[in-house]
Amino acid sequence: MGHSTTEWAYVGVVIALLVWVGAESWRVEHSLEFAPPNSETVRAIGQQWFWSFQHADGTQEVNELHLKTNIPYRFEIVSNDVIHDFAIPDFAVLMDAIPGRVNTMWNVFDQPGEYLIECREYCGQGHHTMRAKLFIEPNNGTMPGTNNAADQQEKPSVSQGTGFATVINPLANSSGAKSSTGTGFETLVKPPELGQNATSSSSNASTSSSSASGGANGTAAGGPSVALSIPSGASVQGNPPYSPEKITAKKGDVVTVTNNDNAPHTATNGATPDDPQAGKLFDTSLIMPGKSAQIKTASLAPGDYPFHCTVHPYMKGTLTVTG
Repeated sequence: MGHSTTEWAYVGVVIALLVWVGAESWRVEHSLEFAPPNSETVRAIGQQWFWSFQHADGTQEVNELHLKTNIPYRFEIVSNDVIHDFAIPDFAVLMDAIPGRVNTMWNVFDQPGEYLIECREYCGQGHHTMRAKLFIEPNNGTMPGTNNAADQQEKPSVSQGTGFATVINPLANSSGAKSSTGTGFETLVKPPELGQNATSSSSNASTSSSSASGGANGTAAGGPSVALSIPSGASVQGNPPYSPEKITAKKGDVVTVTNNDNAPHTATNGATPDDPQAGKLFDTSLIMPGKSAQIKTASLAPGDYPFHCTVHPYMKGTLTVTG
């Protein structure tokens, strides 16, 4: 009889432990999902093979994310194609990005500096290149939602030519209005819960595209046009990145770059994104699928200029300018 009582005591202890573990797990998940009311929302969008980010004020960033210390950030994590995993190892941030679903979590960053954002779920051939930079800047004392003028100056926007550009809509079931490109991609509009007018967003996106460095989506000006294309499948490593990969233009010519792929790309001077001169001589900024941009050679001295795609750094080509 005593032996049976001991067994039931063990069973009771095990059940109590399981209940406690379940309750604690629910508490942790609840605390990660439900951000403080003064948090600032950032949408993190995963796509083969890069990250893009949208802030509550409309600022959009590609492969870079600028945040401030001691502000709670609520992340809406989504995917535009396959399953990814949004990870910031230095802050133990980890959450799946799943197509058609919005996963949320929040975090406060307390240490200024530069950190790594990466994908922790194998997502295809370019998985190892799916990385972004997180820049945590000291907080100037303002809180989210104050629309402080100094904040607006510190955070670059699309139209300032900083490399931020229009990105694609990650959710096919978004209830906001969309500006379709006819290629399966759509201009990103701010999620409905952030309160942005979709028509205004589309208009701003169009404006920023037309003002991108290099004359994106504009007409040739200043000299004869030389054609450079980004072929279908260029985003897959090993496929032809540009056509032709080595292009020649006379000084004063305008190189028209047309994106025939189904992912956004750039043509940016420099052998790699780490090149100290990268983007200083020419940069198309993001070219959306089916769109084009221009590289003006009037200010380039005769010579060879390697270039790459900032979204897919393994895409490389060479522009030769002759006198």
